[in-house]
Amino acid sequence: MATLTQQTAVFTGLNFTYDSASTGDVFANDGKTVLVFLNANASSRTLTITGNAFSKPGFGDISAADAGETVTIPGSGTNGGKCVVGPFPQDRFNNSSGQVSYTLDNATGMSVAAIRLNGYA
Repeated sequence: MATLTQQTAVFTGLNFTYDSASTGDVFANDGKTVLVFLNANASSRTLTITGNAFSKPGFGDISAADAGETVTIPGSGTNGGKCVVGPFPQDRFNNSSGQVSYTLDNATGMSVAAIRLNGYA
């Protein structure tokens, strides 16, 4: 398991770099971070993002069970194997360390970048 380093996108752009993905990684999450995946393998990959049970008051409670979200990352023959996932609401996805964790069913040929979207007031 690796801890991904966030790269911050700003108004003038970001020439981000990919890291090798492993079958389980974590990254710091401020609610403005997305993951950019690049799959160099022809086979699609299954990404599972660990989730938390939560409840939000409002016009009736909105709640979700303690279950992860699953995303299919396309193989290299579809959109070049590129996929963007997120951003991740903190109460839904952060662990006690303020990180999101994910697993991949197979990390062969997988690269990932954690990109923080810089908001402007």
